[in-house]
Amino acid sequence: MSQSTSADDKPAILEQETLVDTDVHLAIAPDELRPYIDDPYAKRLESTRITSPLPRDGWDRTLFGKIDQKEELENVSTAERLQESLCEEFYVDYPIINTFALITRLPESDFAVALMEAYNDLLLDQFLDEYDHFYGMATLTSQKPHRAAEEIERLADEDQIVGAYIHSTGPNPPLGDSAYDVIYRAAEKNDLPIAYHASVNGFMYEFPRQNQSLERFLSTHVLAHAWSQMLTLTSLLVNGTPQKFPDLDFLFLEAGLGWVPYMMYRLNKEVSIRRSEAPLLEKSPEEYIRDQFAFASQPIGEPNNPSDMSDLIDMIGTESLVFASDYPHWDFDHPEALDKHLRRHFEADERKQVLHQNAADLLNLNI
Repeated sequence: MSQSTSADDKPAILEQETLVDTDVHLAIAPDELRPYIDDPYAKRLESTRITSPLPRDGWDRTLFGKIDQKEELENVSTAERLQESLCEEFYVDYPIINTFALITRLPESDFAVALMEAYNDLLLDQFLDEYDHFYGMATLTSQKPHRAAEEIERLADEDQIVGAYIHSTGPNPPLGDSAYDVIYRAAEKNDLPIAYHASVNGFMYEFPRQNQSLERFLSTHVLAHAWSQMLTLTSLLVNGTPQKFPDLDFLFLEAGLGWVPYMMYRLNKEVSIRRSEAPLLEKSPEEYIRDQFAFASQPIGEPNNPSDMSDLIDMIGTESLVFASDYPHWDFDHPEALDKHLRRHFEADERKQVLHQNAADLLNLNI
């Protein structure tokens, strides 16, 4: 077991450790994206305006309580700002950047495809070309799977593109449907893992009654990410996606960890008694999950008894866990939120697994 570390030593210890952050976001304004997209969509971006004080899902995101501020964190809009605010301040050596493009729920599929390509070109041009230690996830949209597969092929030779990102709140049908096999085939061929990122944006499409009836954003924010990821994981397993693509890895972002053991064991149970409804599976769901799936730590959760978190990490396995901050969103995790549990309850080699080695192996990072 590792020895406890004093508060004064924490920054020094993090600074000495290699740290890969698997979930770093950009906030891209329409006018920044416009140069990367052709008409007629460029013209539409030029005239896009925010016309309501509330997001399209209707929820007020004003902060109060533990985070006693009304203004949101400064958006990351330049590579220099990301280097200063994340890498230098929070000891992140290798940020894995996604554009946080929530385009899988757009009803206009051609517009979604155009945005997908534009976001990826901007990521390469304004961020990955600026720093060698920046890596990125290619944004994919789900409305036209064959176009997403073509986008993987277009970007596959980019050394700093190390995975493909799909917004998992909103796609219809869910992401294990065979319609998406063309995406997974291209990803497997090019050795790019698929990362699923849930969000509260889009909860109104998957769970409209709950979105309108819960009355408090707190309730929706508790449920949205985990429910979307549970839906995605179930769809993948029941439809046999990991069996069809045995060399493809999957990463789940921004739903924390508590849902993972429940889903492993629940799926084991359901598949064992309804085998005919998951005919492609040759192993238990838990075996597929442990072999091909990884889970990001954020939001880490705050049990009253800190040792409960070490038990949870034990159930998932340090070999299946990667660090993520969700920077710069208001509920992002400082690396210390996870590392304090790793230092207290796990061996040095297990800590290194979680902080960088698992991500390096998953994403084929040259570090």
